[in-house]
Amino acid sequence: MSKPNIVVIMSDQHTPNVLGCYGNKNVSTPNIDFLAEKGIIFDNAYCNSPVCVPSRMSMLTGLHSHKINVFNNADPLLPHLATWPLLLRTVGYDTVISGRNHLLWGDRLAGFGARLCGDKSEAIPWVKNGKTMLGEKAPQAIDTHIGPDDASYHARHDIDVNAHAKEYLKTAGKDKPFALFVGYYQPHAPFVALEKYFEKYKDMPVEIDELSCDPLYIPFLKALKLDRKIEKEKLITAIRAYYAMVSHIDELVGELYSSIRENNLLDNTIIIYTSDHGEMLGLHGLWHKMTFYEDSVRIPLVVSCPEKFGCGKRIDRNVSLLDFFPSFMELAGVKEDIELDGSSILPLLEGKTEGWNNRVIAETIGITRGQPGRMLKRDNLKLLMYYKSDPVLFDLSTDPSEQHNLAKDKKYSSILTDMIKEASEDWYPEKINEMTDNNLKHIYYHNMVSKLSVSK
Repeated sequence: MSKPNIVVIMSDQHTPNVLGCYGNKNVSTPNIDFLAEKGIIFDNAYCNSPVCVPSRMSMLTGLHSHKINVFNNADPLLPHLATWPLLLRTVGYDTVISGRNHLLWGDRLAGFGARLCGDKSEAIPWVKNGKTMLGEKAPQAIDTHIGPDDASYHARHDIDVNAHAKEYLKTAGKDKPFALFVGYYQPHAPFVALEKYFEKYKDMPVEIDELSCDPLYIPFLKALKLDRKIEKEKLITAIRAYYAMVSHIDELVGELYSSIRENNLLDNTIIIYTSDHGEMLGLHGLWHKMTFYEDSVRIPLVVSCPEKFGCGKRIDRNVSLLDFFPSFMELAGVKEDIELDGSSILPLLEGKTEGWNNRVIAETIGITRGQPGRMLKRDNLKLLMYYKSDPVLFDLSTDPSEQHNLAKDKKYSSILTDMIKEASEDWYPEKINEMTDNNLKHIYYHNMVSKLSVSK
């Protein structure tokens, strides 16, 4: 096989628990399920920050948030940082982006050679300025516009993204290998779906989750105004619309797959479906992301290239979006001379699990400002560690719903000590607070000028 083409399809805010190939019996996702049948499913894939921009910038650079100074959705990627699309260009790849990757400021290319469409800077549609997803509009714009609407901005965006990507594929790979990144907006809130997809779920039974929220996240729950009585019908409609948005994404994935096949690119193209983070979707009383609960930080990851990796396999090892960079470098034969935080997953794809460092680290600006947090998942044990807060420890093998904090269980005391030590390596919360505060001071003036421009 010559240097393979790479197609990365990244949706926004898609929990793997709303996919047929991950066990959901209610959602209709035949195309992603087919991709999984023809590929490999990672059951324990994670983002490295459960927030859009930090997650995506870590994915592009192969570095944790604290190394690239990106902790919230207003932080830009520093222009001197190398990214995997940039390095692929050094060995002859055509690297192209179509759609959303939440790139802020500057040329919004982040090393890609060309952009087909997307990544406009604008307010979240259907939510009034200044309200976003918080205040009386929580959770996830539940008090604004939810349900079916053929005027959905997100849907129109994603249809346009696919049209550009399919047009590109008509001539791609003729003279050189390519890496195409396709970024969808759905199923990110507000939960508004096209009528024909919502119709599939309009009568779907929905049970509202009653799992308790760990005390660690109660301040976050209150900050999002979720500690109130919300009409059950609104919650049900939001969940049904989310499912509908996922089904729309699935159809778009099917269109892309067909385009790759029709243009005779299938045998030498690695197709990846993933997302930047998950969505709580009411679990533990929470919506949105930003926590280290599984539905927030765990992501779908399907890798398909039967000619190279076989098909119909599942991998249970812990992996993350940081692993994309070194994996793509190995695939393309690039000898990068920069330090990366991830590891190539090619050995796992080839069935070689021995020696894999079975851990994932994720970072976040915090539950509340000034309390940055870190998650360490080692095998099935997961540590949540926030600045000036007591640690939380879950054993996902016996407690997949994350209901029982084992941090004060004496049987786990030595394990807890070791994991805190491991998670504290290269982690300086006070320094992170200084960095984020300084970022916001500078961004304030950009926002001020933007408002002045709008007022004119």
